[in-house]
Amino acid sequence: MPVGYAPVTSAPGAANNQTAYDEFGIQVWDKVLTANQELIDQALIIDADSDFIWTKLAGNSTGIYEIRFRLPGGRYMSNSRIRNANLIGTAQFGVPLYPHVFIPAAGKIGIDIKDLSAAGNTVQICLIGWRRFRTK
Repeated sequence: MPVGYAPVTSAPGAANNQTAYDEFGIQVWDKVLTANQELIDQALIIDADSDFIWTKLAGNSTGIYEIRFRLPGGRYMSNSRIRNANLIGTAQFGVPLYPHVFIPAAGKIGIDIKDLSAAGNTVQICLIGWRRFRTK
């Protein structure tokens, strides 16, 4: 097996006799907001070839904003939007998520976002974790 792959014999949601291997991965969501723009239930669709185990959150932007995530099961991660400085880590210091969030292949994370900068705002959010490929 190639270096960097971790074999898994009991993948969450996997049928009996199904094996999988994990590989590091990042799911990226890019958005350009206009001044004070608010977007509701934007979609970050997970790649269809693998499940995703979301372990960290990082990103950057040209201005301040508030954000809230909707999990694949339909529930929000927080009771309201959170300012980016309180939730979004950096590439060097990603914010860990525990417990980790399991997102099935082709699953969706919903994103509500509102610009607070009163100017154009380019935002990139990185969901960092593991891609789980099923092999059988």
